[in-house]
Amino acid sequence: MKIIFISGVRFGYSILEHILKNGWKIDTIFSYDDSKKKFYSDMINFENLSSKYNIPNIKVQNINDQDNIEIIKKIKPDIILVMGWSQIIKTDIIEIPKIGIIGSHPTELPKFRGRAPIPWSILKNLSESALTFFWIEKGVDNGNILDQEKFPIHKYDDATSLYEKIIVLGKKMILKNLKDISEGVISKSKQDESKFIENWPKRSFNDGKIDWRKSADEIDRLIRASTYPYPGAFTIYRQKKLFIWKSTIIDKPTKKYGEILEINNNNLQIATGNGILKLDKVSLNKKTTINQIFSKSDIGVVLE
Repeated sequence: MKIIFISGVRFGYSILEHILKNGWKIDTIFSYDDSKKKFYSDMINFENLSSKYNIPNIKVQNINDQDNIEIIKKIKPDIILVMGWSQIIKTDIIEIPKIGIIGSHPTELPKFRGRAPIPWSILKNLSESALTFFWIEKGVDNGNILDQEKFPIHKYDDATSLYEKIIVLGKKMILKNLKDISEGVISKSKQDESKFIENWPKRSFNDGKIDWRKSADEIDRLIRASTYPYPGAFTIYRQKKLFIWKSTIIDKPTKKYGEILEINNNNLQIATGNGILKLDKVSLNKKTTINQIFSKSDIGVVLE
């Protein structure tokens, strides 16, 4: 079975590595051109894997460029795996593989479609989600479902922990489905459009800006949704961007929102619109601890 693999991010790298370690052959890898690094925070270089397993790795600006279409046509793949790719695959490519193109989406399709599914799952306060493998068709996240497995979202889960859960699920699901497909067992379940809830929009760097007027719970959710591998939630401290990667909610009465209330042994507490937030992990330029960044004289300073 001839397989082309398309991905530009760490999720896809982990899936591809697992596929190759388990003896499957990949004909060609398509990954992002190096210039795309500024657009995708979890972008990764596939050269180590391609060199180790002697697989051509074609770096592209746009997978739908005519040159790439011609390369794919010459390969004549049975399957194309798209495991973490932001560009919509167009019909010219969809029609090439003999069996089809399998995409992945870390939501319970068809409930939630669109961009930034991991951050939005946290921001929407979901208690569970799913990893869905589906057959890519014309449109966005609307093809027939190949496989879907749910996973819980716990109160303290953040983007890092959800990303890892999805990798673990993806590794298990991809081997199962490649085996089934190679044996002629091909599942295609039509998405039930009555279950659709909403399309999630793309998130930008500035969506991570903290509004201290909001409650400690809302701000903590933003921090958890924006942490690694994403760009991070941030606030302005002395005219510089202070990134906040981890926080803890403290149930206390508050004063002026954004005000630094306490600095003691790496314990930094900030007033919010409702409750107090303790900042557990921060960074400012190359400084990464509370004591490196703040001093007692900062008590009373208001973050913007």
